[in-house]
Parts: sequence; structure tokens; C-alpha cells
Amino acid sequence: MGNREIKGLDINETFAPVAKFTTIRCILMMTAASRWELHQTDVKTAFLNGDLDKEVYMEQPDGYVDPTYPDKLCRLLQALYGLKQASKMLHAKLDDFLKSQGFDNIDPDACLYLLMDDGQIIIVLVYFDDLLLVASILAAINNIKDALHRRFEIKDLSEVKVILGLEMRRDKALGTLKLSQGKYAGQVLEKFGMAECNPIGTSLEVGLQLVKADESDDALPYREAVGSLMCLMVGTRPDLAFAIGKLSRFVSCYGKEHRAAIKRVLRYVKGSMDKGLVFDKHSFCVLQGSRHADWAGDHKT
Repeated sequence: MGNREIKGLDINETFAPVAKFTTIRCILMMTAASRWELHQTDVKTAFLNGDLDKEVYMEQPDGYVDPTYPDKLCRLLQALYGLKQASKMLHAKLDDFLKSQGFDNIDPDACLYLLMDDGQIIIVLVYFDDLLLVASILAAINNIKDALHRRFEIKDLSEVKVILGLEMRRDKALGTLKLSQGKYAGQVLEKFGMAECNPIGTSLEVGLQLVKADESDDALPYREAVGSLMCLMVGTRPDLAFAIGKLSRFVSCYGKEHRAAIKRVLRYVKGSMDKGLVFDKHSFCVLQGSRHADWAGDHKT
């Protein structure tokens, strides 16, 4: 259906913002440090809730054709799955609802909402139809759930176990919260035939220098491997950042040396499946950094 829509006639904007991984990690760190409540809900048949801002018509669906008017079209009153603007309209509906409940949208993330109610903090993070609910007390969580129930059909997932592929283990007694992507890491290794590889302790060979190859070597889907590992890096594995940053420079000009290097990263992942981010009650928001005097051995750039 969506492939027949004409920009400017049937649709305007189609982009729907989603919560950034950086925002999610920051909120989870604050949750662990402050021992806040952390729950999750899912909006059922989410895109059907969107209100259309343009007139859109569709042919009568098979099995529901009106025998009296078989040639007439149906005007859509709500969005449907398959419409290009469906996700945008859903976000607009959620945005209106949350603001009607007193939430303020917090820059620079369009999907982060904050409400201060009688000294209690309530935070909602939106990722399409997934809502992450954070509050300083459980009663505040239940109140926003009740409000959501009255407006949408939602599935209450209770305390968060997995969100956007991030596996979460929380020990309230110790005040720790761990994020990992072990399942996804296993899928990446399986995808590239490295599930049974021998693990290794470092992601790159010391002093490795790579140059552009004259012809790409397609023995291993190098681009796909870099992209898959980048998802792991952005989520919970900052220890992969240097290696992926270096290898991603050669996605259009890679050879045997680059293939060997990406395989080494996969072997490193194999040996560190349980690695992740751990936040605890001592976590605090202080920006830290480091530098290397010889630019990490990169003499070219």
C-alpha cells in the first residue's frame, strides 16, 4: 500500500524519532544509582492508533468487498500497517497523550519525557511502540500505566528484562544493573560462520597497520560484519569502538588483511560473550576521557 503513496499528496513527513541508545543508557545508569523503579509496556496494534493528517484511500480488502458498491474505495480514518506515515502518526499520538498528562519533552532527545509530580520523578522513553517507564516510586509507575490503559490497548511487561535487544539483569539488593547482548553476539557469530571459532583476548593485533586494497575480497561479507559488530558496539560494548572505528574505514576497499582483522574481532567477541555495561548505586554523571600521545600509532590521519 505504502509504495503507491505520493509525497505532498498522500504524505508529508514519514520519519518517526526513536529514543537514542545514549539516552537509554544514561537513564538506566540514573535508575541504578537512585534505585528507581523500571518497567516496560508495549502498545498493541500500535500503528492503528495513528490519526492521519491527509486523506488516504484504499481498495476494499479481499473478503470484505461490499457487493452493492464493489468499485468504491475506503477512506482511512486511522493509519494502517504499510503506510509510510504510520510510525510518524503513532509518535504524534503518543506525544499528544504524554503532554496531556503533564509530561515535558526534554531536548535533545525527542522521545524523552519528564514529569515532576509532588516531588516524584517520572520518565517515559518512547521507541516506536515500546515504552520504558521510570519512576522514583512504584505508585507513580502504576499511575502512568493506568492512564495508558485508558487511552490505548497496551501490554504490561512489568519490570524490564529485555529492551531493544539489550538484556538486563538487575540485583536490587546489591544495587546493580547489567546490560549485555549475549544473544545478539551469538547470532552474529553464527551468521558469519564463527560460532565454533577459537576465542582470543584482544580485538586487534598490536601495531596493526591497514591500507586500502586494490580489489575487494568477498570471501567474507566484510561490510555486513562491520555493521553487525557496530550494533553490538553502540549497544553495550564500547570496548569494540577502536577496532570497529578502524576497520569501518575500509568497507569499500577491503582485502585479505581486513578480512583477517574482522575475523579476529569476531574471535574476541566469542571470548567475551558475557561482557557488558554494569551500573550500580555508585554510578555518577562525570564525563571522563583519555588520549594517547602518538595518536594510537595512526601516522596517516
